[in-house]
Amino acid sequence: MIISKTSYPVRLPVKWYFVNSPKGKIKNVVIEFDKDFNMLEKLISGFFKSPKILRRPLDDMNSRLWIMMNGENNFENILKEMELIFKERIIPVNERVSASILKFRDLGLATVVNSSEEIVWNLDSVDFH
Repeated sequence: MIISKTSYPVRLPVKWYFVNSPKGKIKNVVIEFDKDFNMLEKLISGFFKSPKILRRPLDDMNSRLWIMMNGENNFENILKEMELIFKERIIPVNERVSASILKFRDLGLATVVNSSEEIVWNLDSVDFH
């Protein structure tokens, strides 16, 4: 899927919150969502009492991208801002940001809409810590 520069990558309503980064300078994002088990996995998971929640800590670049996917920034603006912030670390910016957005989408954590008016869900962080 090619992301149009005028489209809006936007996070879906999932539990996410900030944590201090390992360097302590910025706050990184952690996303939590239910594991999707098939019947056999549910049985094994129940037997071993494994966690049913998956915690996905993001690095500094994906944390910044997640924050920018707030319905106010179209893809073109996100690309410009990410390149301005991360400079050479994120080159090639289009490919890296696109790959991250598509991964978020594949995990059911984000979507891409054509207009910010299509967003009818809450985009705020949910901090239960």
